[in-house]
Amino acid sequence: MTFGTGSILFVKDYQLPTKVKDKFFIVVAATEQNITLMSMATSQIYFDYSHIKHGIIKDRELSVYCFPKGKVIGQNGFSFNKDTIVSHRWNVHEFSVKQLIALNIEYKDCLIKEEIVNLIYSFYSYSGTLKKHKQLFEKILFELTNKIE
Repeated sequence: MTFGTGSILFVKDYQLPTKVKDKFFIVVAATEQNITLMSMATSQIYFDYSHIKHGIIKDRELSVYCFPKGKVIGQNGFSFNKDTIVSHRWNVHEFSVKQLIALNIEYKDCLIKEEIVNLIYSFYSYSGTLKKHKQLFEKILFELTNKIE
């Protein structure tokens, strides 16, 4: 199982603390032992829908990165069928490869390079991001923006 930075993954029947539901994740980084993911929310958007736009949204104390429904974000044309956000708070998760193998994972697409750069930069520049994650994001941003295609 190998997923690169920007891979969009769908997990059927993901176990949350209080319930089981389908969940989307985006791969931030991967090594042979661990994969760092950002989890997406589609059903719980806690701000005024008039603020929905592509990219960073700040409303009161909330800061999120938003993928509006229908906006093509994947290299092969993937888009979400609902407005989908990644909260800048507590949404970076580390899994072992063993943990991921146990999940029912479906690869959907890979983010367009501009999307993954903008998403990771939004987390890198967020004041509440943990130092260890900022260091990871800085490394990934350097790799993505200095890669010759």
